[in-house]
Amino acid sequence: MSKKWIILLSAIIVVTTGIFVYFRLRGSKDFEPLIKEKLQQAIQDGSDSLYILNLDRITVDVVNSQVIVTNARLDIDSNRLRQLDERKQAPDDIYKITLHNLVIEGINVNDLLNKNAIDLKTLYINEPVVEIYHHERTYNYTPPDTTSLYKKIAKQIGHFSLTDLIVKDIDFTYYNVADENKVTKFTKLNASFRDILIDSGTQNDSTRFLYAKDAAISLNDYSISTADSLYIFHIDSLTLNAGARNLELINTSLKPRGAKKDFSRKLKFYKDRYDIAIDKISLQKVDWWNLLAREGFNVGKMILADGNVEVFADRTLPDEQKDKVGNYPHQILTRLKLPVRVDNIDIRNITVTYTELNQKTGRTGSIIFADVQGKFSNVTNIETAIEQNPFLTLEANAQLMNTGPLHAMFKFDLQNAVKGAFALDVEIGKMNGTALNVATKTLGLFEIKSADIDKIIVHMTANDFNSRGTVAFYYDNLKVEVLKQDDDNNGKLKKQGLITFLANSFIIEKSNKEGDKNSDPKKVSYKRDPKKSFFNLIWKTIFTGLGDTIKGKND
Repeated sequence: MSKKWIILLSAIIVVTTGIFVYFRLRGSKDFEPLIKEKLQQAIQDGSDSLYILNLDRITVDVVNSQVIVTNARLDIDSNRLRQLDERKQAPDDIYKITLHNLVIEGINVNDLLNKNAIDLKTLYINEPVVEIYHHERTYNYTPPDTTSLYKKIAKQIGHFSLTDLIVKDIDFTYYNVADENKVTKFTKLNASFRDILIDSGTQNDSTRFLYAKDAAISLNDYSISTADSLYIFHIDSLTLNAGARNLELINTSLKPRGAKKDFSRKLKFYKDRYDIAIDKISLQKVDWWNLLAREGFNVGKMILADGNVEVFADRTLPDEQKDKVGNYPHQILTRLKLPVRVDNIDIRNITVTYTELNQKTGRTGSIIFADVQGKFSNVTNIETAIEQNPFLTLEANAQLMNTGPLHAMFKFDLQNAVKGAFALDVEIGKMNGTALNVATKTLGLFEIKSADIDKIIVHMTANDFNSRGTVAFYYDNLKVEVLKQDDDNNGKLKKQGLITFLANSFIIEKSNKEGDKNSDPKKVSYKRDPKKSFFNLIWKTIFTGLGDTIKGKND
């Protein structure tokens, strides 16, 4: 190699080494003021001077294409906010954001200062604290903005791409000042997004989640009070996998605030008290595009597995005497403003308990449906889906009072939901009737001394105002004991001897087997009390048929 080429090569190496050393030792100090100024000016201009960006430090590593921002704070200029509000120009949502540490990889100075397109490798944000204060300023009402994010930023940035976004330990608080300063809070929220691309080709890409090809979001130990402050909703953990289109919740609960007596003291009128705990809830094939755009809740399948649902009714409280017509389950569904379509909801190993505090006896009685296994199908309020399949169905199996096999099929007519139309078929298999005493002694004031239940078969159709159907009840060895409260013995229940004798001897049929003269299914009809619930209509219809059978009434 000639001497001149050796000298030239040596000079290039020396210059390159010098540039490398310079950027290592001086690059950050030289570029930090310029970048700070540009960012702060952009925030000020973009917010009409409402926000002030404060940064402790920006470290620019030009050689490794890395920028590190330490202790960044987006603060509110309260004087400017007051001025904007007086001019009716203040936004409804005010933000306060603190970032402990932000690392950007795959960026160069030209990206920050000049470039219209930004392509980054990694954005890592650690321990951000985000506070949002929501006010409803009436002068701000505008129709919903459907403009895509890309169109909003297109003039400033040709496109934006980011290979990985990692956010650790987000502390998020939303203060709804317009709603009595109601607070929604998330802590220790973690999120990772892969292959984010914002450009003309992805602005309407329904396969992406918030412009990312894949995303994972996790949340632990989340709680929030309900609007009426009667319950606390809690989730131990939530995991969202955008690519797999799945959402999983572990240990989800709706817990009443206070014990049963304390809960009742908060109420002026009778209202059911719910205590719900579900170990696992899984949503599969979630349509994120529609959900994020608030255009619908579309899910292929939901699974509710392993849990307990307890409903407590304190009948010592006065009834509000409120008209309940129009509040059947499918009527509530069809009134929802958000379009809903869930193909299937699987119920796996759920125990449902109804407990009632009786006004006359002052005691509680319970009906238990154990090991409920079932499936909701075609849960929707979308007209086109209803035209294809007009029925929402629930088919379930359970153990009545932990002993009697029960099968039920609900069929809700969505096309006639305005009339409340539905059908129900129930079959209960062999069981010892004495298992029902947990309910009958305190709620019905009678004890079943013996009853070999062979089966109960119910078919009914109903609407908002009445029901019709048939009830077949086959049993043997029926003997009951009629009870009353003993006021001289602290209200304890005692046998009414004469009435018990008359009932067993002359009123009830001791046996009703298939083929007996009384064995034909009893035709029943019941006029609904409009102030009573959906389940009250079902129970009264069935009870009418059971009573007619026991009394030996023939059609």
